[in-house]
Amino acid sequence: MNKIRLTAVAVLLAVGLAGGASAADLARADRNFLEAAAEAEMFEIGAGKVAVQNAQAAEVKAFAQMMIADHTKLDGELKALAASKGFTLPTEFSRGPRKDLEALTQKSGREFDVDYAENVAVDAHEEVYELYKDAVDDIKDADIRAFAWRTLPGLQAHLEQGRALETAVEAMKK
Repeated sequence: MNKIRLTAVAVLLAVGLAGGASAADLARADRNFLEAAAEAEMFEIGAGKVAVQNAQAAEVKAFAQMMIADHTKLDGELKALAASKGFTLPTEFSRGPRKDLEALTQKSGREFDVDYAENVAVDAHEEVYELYKDAVDDIKDADIRAFAWRTLPGLQAHLEQGRALETAVEAMKK
């Protein structure tokens, strides 16, 4: 009886180890992508929350609400993917994004709208779009690559909407 139980435990462990991914199994590029993507999600959500409070233009507030909703959903998917790979995502910003978000919180009204439209709606989305686009080519893990591929169209839409927002905010200045 003990021999059968021991064999069953050994089989379960072997199946679990073969089927389960671990962070150690991920290539460095895969881990780097997951970390950068998590930081991008945190930044978009954080900047969106600041925009809801500090923006003057209704268009900026509406865009920010959409970013909060879309990137919160994407963040949840990213967390689930990372967890399935045994990888823990960062929960705090690195120095650069933290400073950018802090600088954004110091602005309000018209000045905020211009800064948010240019630096978050456009520039940040250009960077994150390139991050995901590169991931499709560079990532070794098939699940992570598929996630990046599925996410690209939504990020491209965000970038196009961000460019339209930037144009609208620029037109308001005149």
